Amino acid sequence: MAWSLDVAKKFGIFGAVFFTQSCAVGNIYYHAYKGLLKLPLANDDCEILIPGLQLPLEAVDLPSFLHDFGSYPAVYNMVVGQFSNVDKADWVLYNTFYELEEEVVDWMAYALAINYNWTNHTIQVLG
Repeated sequence: MAWSLDVAKKFGIFGAVFFTQSCAVGNIYYHAYKGLLKLPLANDDCEILIPGLQLPLEAVDLPSFLHDFGSYPAVYNMVVGQFSNVDKADWVLYNTFYELEEEVVDWMAYALAINYNWTNHTIQVLG
């Protein structure tokens, strides 16, 4: 419900975004939103290295609407579109524990807190 943050900001109210999935999943969606996770993937045998995630992912590790790009356009637009106004949020909340996802939480906090130069950190697709 990205629109609720827009309404809050229109009336000068503090606003938060709450992502119901883990921070690692949010990180994948955020990179898809920014266009750094190039979709569709070139092939299913590639390794995907995403900043903030410790291990490389395989194409089949991605949610089906990313792995099989175009299969669920409404889901893609809703889930990835959540990040359309995240830069306006006063707080960004994830459904996680810091100790469970330290590296990705720190990376996302860094990426969302400043005007980050995305050209210096890209996703590598190997294979």
